[in-house]
Amino acid sequence: MTRRTGNISVIQFDERSISFLRIRRTAKGIEVLASEQVRGEWSAEDGTLADALKRLTAAHRIAQDDVYSVLPRHEMTARILTLPSQDATEIDGMVRLSAEEFVPYPADELVIGQCVLQRLADGHSRTLAVFAHRDVVDAHVRLLHGAGMEPRRIFVSSACLASAAIAARGDAQERYGLVNLASGGLEMLVVNGHRLEYDRAIAMSHDWDALGSDAAEELALEVRATLSAHRRESEDGLRVERLYLSSDWTDVGTACARLAEDTGYECRPASFVDAIAKGKPLSRLPLVLVGAAFAAQDRAAVAVDLVPESLVQARQRSVLKRKLATGGLLGVSVVAAMLVWYGVAVHQRNAYLRDLGRRIDEVRPVAQAVATKERNLRVLREHVERSGTALDLLVRAMELAPESGLRFTRFTFERGREAKIEGRVLDRSLITRYTDELRNAGDSEVPQFREARTGGSNPVTERNEPVHEFEIDIPFPEPESQDEESSP
Repeated sequence: MTRRTGNISVIQFDERSISFLRIRRTAKGIEVLASEQVRGEWSAEDGTLADALKRLTAAHRIAQDDVYSVLPRHEMTARILTLPSQDATEIDGMVRLSAEEFVPYPADELVIGQCVLQRLADGHSRTLAVFAHRDVVDAHVRLLHGAGMEPRRIFVSSACLASAAIAARGDAQERYGLVNLASGGLEMLVVNGHRLEYDRAIAMSHDWDALGSDAAEELALEVRATLSAHRRESEDGLRVERLYLSSDWTDVGTACARLAEDTGYECRPASFVDAIAKGKPLSRLPLVLVGAAFAAQDRAAVAVDLVPESLVQARQRSVLKRKLATGGLLGVSVVAAMLVWYGVAVHQRNAYLRDLGRRIDEVRPVAQAVATKERNLRVLREHVERSGTALDLLVRAMELAPESGLRFTRFTFERGREAKIEGRVLDRSLITRYTDELRNAGDSEVPQFREARTGGSNPVTERNEPVHEFEIDIPFPEPESQDEESSP
């Protein structure tokens, strides 16, 4: 039997990078025993990724530790929901009932996790819900098993990122953006004091070590889009004070300088992690692994576990087998006693399952009522939401209009379909320039203006002066699905 060390090892990997952190259990902060990042070009299909994991496991004897792993946020969908309950069981049921509203898969094909971020005074709660396809989780577990590792829990990278930042920032009440340059993706959070306010991630194949112009431009574009989306969805609409960058496999100094220049925000490396990581020095700024180390000790502010039910059942079967094997050594009498105990346990479990079935039938109408209320609340929210209303679009259209030479005569709006601007101008060239201004605004801040186009134009006389009547048609683009906004 392999001797257990009692230490914690956290591992995160993909086909380009493997990151590893070993810590000793402590009551405060974390004590680093070892950390390593390995780079390469591997593949899960041809077995090279499994071989790389085996080599790392053997070199550090990771299988003797309590192993925890991390899945990247950009491989799944996550939403921050406001739910009408603070009870963990009720929240779990609500999240599972609403799963198919956020991902295009049936609930039985998903591994779902959630974490309460904030309990509100009105009895509601802000909850981080994560939906991962079962194939992604199962493939991750198979690679770990192939390398001789049994993960106790599987965490989500963005939740670990938030936990590390909240723990390291102490009593700071600053609202800030946290950007993690991950292998194969980009993770972006907005944290306000000790509360996660916004979470977004996208898959990207850029080499952050060689931050070329394309990578820098796309980084700035995605960061600006994230901060804009956060301000639209936040209650107070305030912007972040500064940005922090982290990465467990590249130096973020160059990215900080480029991002500050491209966005106008002050950007700093997330070196505050040094305040909670003692022992051996960390390589780079592995906030995700540090946050996972907190979660492994049940000390994380945000923790989401994605261990699949099949793995839990396999552990239960393994425990049962060990018990039966131990009982066999004690003789036939003990085996008989164990069989009797097992029969009673099966009977009780079946009775319990039957009781659960009756309870499910009793609470099903309540669950359906909750789902109906949730749909009604969503419709109500769409009605009262200010962004994208006729008044909002009219104000933006007037702000973009030339200072002189153009006069509005009519603005029509059909929600979700189109808007139309009618007016008169002295110079027909103003119509073209104004239409271009609307389309430019559609590419950056008002997506409804993206397909604006000039309609008819007729010469008329007004106060004995020749003018031109014009129309500008603005068909609205089809809305994107929610999982495409946050996770490809």
